[in-house]
Amino acid sequence: MIEDWIDNLAKRWEISDSKGGTVRSYRVFERNEFPETITDPPCVLTIPKRVVYKYSSGSQYALHYGISEFHLTLDAKKERLPEMIRYYHRILVAAAGDVTLGGLVEYFMLSQEEGEGSLIGPAELKYGGEEPHWGIVANWIVKESLSITVA
Repeated sequence: MIEDWIDNLAKRWEISDSKGGTVRSYRVFERNEFPETITDPPCVLTIPKRVVYKYSSGSQYALHYGISEFHLTLDAKKERLPEMIRYYHRILVAAAGDVTLGGLVEYFMLSQEEGEGSLIGPAELKYGGEEPHWGIVANWIVKESLSITVA
């Protein structure tokens, strides 16, 4: 079930911020800590978008599609764009570093969603009532085996 692995996915995003620290990745189930506004970039919010269930007498699984929003600045000044370039490879390495999320899923990977790329950005993001700011959106997919009885 998603609550078993979603925080492991969020932990994948605790990557270097180039300043001696790490990107803060907000949890969903361990701690319900999503902020009302972004005040401490860089940070990332992991958000499930939809799930597709596949089941028959021989196979049951769920495909979870979601996004992780990397909020990287507090504004959308063009001078900040070079900072963004460093994050593409870090995000890829983080995603590829544990494709089973600790053995909890069949696979986790960056994906294409609705004709978009795996990583979208630099993008002007807006969260809560704040001003637009720079970020990157990572589209992901998780395949999870299910144990259900099909009559």
